[in-house]
Amino acid sequence: MKKILFALLVLFIANVGCKKTGIDGGGLCACSPVVQPSMAFLIKDANGIDLLNPKTTGYFEKTKIQLYAKDANNTIKQVNFDIRQPFSYTNNLAVSYYQLSSSQIMSVAKSESLKFYLKLGDTKLYEIKLKVNNYFVEKVTVDDLEISKEFPTIQEPTINNIYSIKI
Repeated sequence: MKKILFALLVLFIANVGCKKTGIDGGGLCACSPVVQPSMAFLIKDANGIDLLNPKTTGYFEKTKIQLYAKDANNTIKQVNFDIRQPFSYTNNLAVSYYQLSSSQIMSVAKSESLKFYLKLGDTKLYEIKLKVNNYFVEKVTVDDLEISKEFPTIQEPTINNIYSIKI
């Protein structure tokens, strides 16, 4: 009988420890890994053509792209990124462009005052400055020109942190 009670106690503790919290049932589960919010850039030409799409003539391959940060001492820190494929967010909203996506850029920008640099193939070097508040990007400038969000009215970090860079 003690073994059964012990087994039930263990199951009860495991069940309570992994409950999701929050008003809507959302929030982190105690057993779930923490996922960092990411930031993404759409790279477009002057005509709005997706320059990360492999089907586009003259697209930028991931191996030809560099993303890094420099601190006040000019120490270079490589920033990890991926090329994310187009996706649907809801039935009404789809991101139809490939995106240069990085979750590391958000954590680095939040913790340190750095300038980021983006090099696309043989093009010029772009200087990116971010103003981040609690994993929401408040302002992005590329070469001292403020760029706009692709979906400014959506407050979900996955969509809200997508910006367009036109080259």
